[in-house]
Amino acid sequence: MQKKVILLFVTVLIGFASVAVAIQDEEVEPFTWDRQYVDELKKVDVAVYVPTYIASSEFSRSLGSLFVSKLEVSKDHYLFEISRQRVHDGESKMLTFDVMTMSAGTLPSYRKQPFSTYEMFEIPEGATKFNGYDVKYSANKRAFIWKDNGWEYLVWAENTNNAINIMKRVMATIPKGSNPVHGAINGQMTAIDTNEGVRSDAGWSYNNGKTWYIITGRTTPEQLVKVLKSMVKLDTKK
Repeated sequence: MQKKVILLFVTVLIGFASVAVAIQDEEVEPFTWDRQYVDELKKVDVAVYVPTYIASSEFSRSLGSLFVSKLEVSKDHYLFEISRQRVHDGESKMLTFDVMTMSAGTLPSYRKQPFSTYEMFEIPEGATKFNGYDVKYSANKRAFIWKDNGWEYLVWAENTNNAINIMKRVMATIPKGSNPVHGAINGQMTAIDTNEGVRSDAGWSYNNGKTWYIITGRTTPEQLVKVLKSMVKLDTKK
């Protein structure tokens, strides 16, 4: 009887393990901030936000583990880069592969300007209604701009079909009336079609532009939103 109970318990555990593996998110992976970096970030006077998940894929994980490859801090600014590096015992360090960069501070000012004020988009070619959004388009219908809930979105691709498909992805990832970053009252997000696939970045503010936070890197729109939603505020007063 005892053996049957043990076997049943093991079977249940295996079942739970299978489910856990099945629902594991392959697009991002957790990232833990070492105490040395947290202590450095305490020197900054602006509110410090960091991601707890980083964009990932089967290929990128083969390039090595995630680590902070660069950290700059001052009273009103911070910047860090997260990269991958594979190091084997007894071998010198291999090349690093940049994954993402995040900065915060009072600059750059151009990120505070609406996309529609950029020279290339200043005179839109037209406007349309798409998935309930008022969308303006430029560059022979290869660039699309729309606004929602204090955020502005820009999609750019080599052709109209690609641009529309990317726009659908962004809109599906961020439901109408919501924000990619919890508590951010305004921001911008771009999704650009490149030779390496669709790449996205974002800039946002929690205090009406006084401090601006920016993330760039090798991320799809879906990955970027998951990274943005993982943002946490560090307690720098301790």
